[in-house]
Amino acid sequence: MQNNSDIKKFLSELNMDDVFNVEEDLGSGFVRLRISEAERRQAMQDINCVEDIIVELLRNSRDAGARNIYIATKKLADSKRIIHFIDDGAGIPDKFKNIIFESRVTSKLDNAKRDAYGFHGRGMALFSIKLNCDQIKITFSGVGQGTSFLAEADLAKLPEKKDQSVLPQFIETEDGLTVIGGVNNIIKAIIEFQFQNPHINIYYGTPAQILATMKAENNSGDLPTLTNWEEVNKFICENNIGVTRIPLLAQNYNVLEKISRDIFGMDISQRSIQRIIYGELISLDPVISDLEIKGDENVKPKAGSKSKALALYDEVKLSNRFKDDEIKGIIDKVEKEILLLGKRYFVAPSDIAYKRLNNKINIDIKLKQID
Repeated sequence: MQNNSDIKKFLSELNMDDVFNVEEDLGSGFVRLRISEAERRQAMQDINCVEDIIVELLRNSRDAGARNIYIATKKLADSKRIIHFIDDGAGIPDKFKNIIFESRVTSKLDNAKRDAYGFHGRGMALFSIKLNCDQIKITFSGVGQGTSFLAEADLAKLPEKKDQSVLPQFIETEDGLTVIGGVNNIIKAIIEFQFQNPHINIYYGTPAQILATMKAENNSGDLPTLTNWEEVNKFICENNIGVTRIPLLAQNYNVLEKISRDIFGMDISQRSIQRIIYGELISLDPVISDLEIKGDENVKPKAGSKSKALALYDEVKLSNRFKDDEIKGIIDKVEKEILLLGKRYFVAPSDIAYKRLNNKINIDIKLKQID
C-alpha cells in the first residue's frame, strides 16, 4: 500500500493538491475544509508583519512567568529580519520542543485569557509564526532555564515598518504615562507591551548589545568563568543554569563566541565579541527605565527622573553611532598628518569640518599655502 506522501505526490502531479484540504465537496464551487486546513488559513492571518511576531513572543514570555526579556534584531540587506528572543521564564521540556510549533498546542488549559491584543491561549501563536517565517526554532530551553528563540523573516513576504528608528513619545495623564506618536514599528510594539506589563524588564538592541547586556546584568558573582566550551557545556547540564546567565561563564572571547553561536544562534563578529569581553561595549538599560509602578496597571516616572526609551542604533544612519568627540579625535589625527606631510609641499590645513550623511562621515579639509 502506498503511504500518504506517495499519494500526495501522485495527486500533485495531477494538479489535485487541494483534495487533502477538503472534507466535503458541497457543489457549485463550495467546499467544507478539513479542520487542519481551516486552522492553517486562520493562522496565516494571525501574523501580518514582523511586529506581530514580537508581540506574540512577548505574550508567550509573559505567560511563562518571565521577568527579563532580551530581544535582538538584525536586518540583512534590506530583505530579511533576524530576531533573537530570549527570556528567563519557565522554559520548555525537551519532549515539547518540536510540537509547540503545531496548531492548538498550548500550556494554558486553565489560564487562557484576553489581553489588550485579544484572546491568548489558543495554541496558535508559534504555529502562526512558523507558517509566516522562513524559520523559527528554539536554540536553547529547559525547565526552569528560560528559552531562546531564533526567527528569520523574509521581508518580501512578511513586511515590517520601513522606519525602525522612530521612537514614540509619552504624555503623562492622571492615570500614568501614555504612548503617543511614532510609527507602529518594533520599538513601539515593545514599549506598548512594557506599559501594560511594567513588572517585566525588556531589553532591545543588536545581537552584540544584547549579549553584552546579559553578561553584565546577570552577574551576581556566583558563577565560575570557564576557559573552554566543554567545561561550559558540562556546567550547564549539571547546574540547570538559566539561559540568560550562560554568557557569564565565558572567560575569554573564544568561549563567548561559541556561546553566542551554539546557545543563541547569533552571528556576531569576533571584534564585537572581544569588545564584550574587555568591557568596551556598554550594556543596555531596559527599554523603559526610571518608572515607578502604581498598582498593577499604571506606571509613572520616579520623582526627579524622566521616562526614557532606549536610544537604538539606527540601522541606516550608521554615522550617528560615532560621538562628536570621537569624530573630532579622528580629525585631530588627520590634521597632524597633514601638517607633517604638508611641510614638504608648503601646505597646511586652514579649516576642517565634518558632516554626517546616513552611512558616511564627510570630512572637508581646506588647505592654505605657507611660506
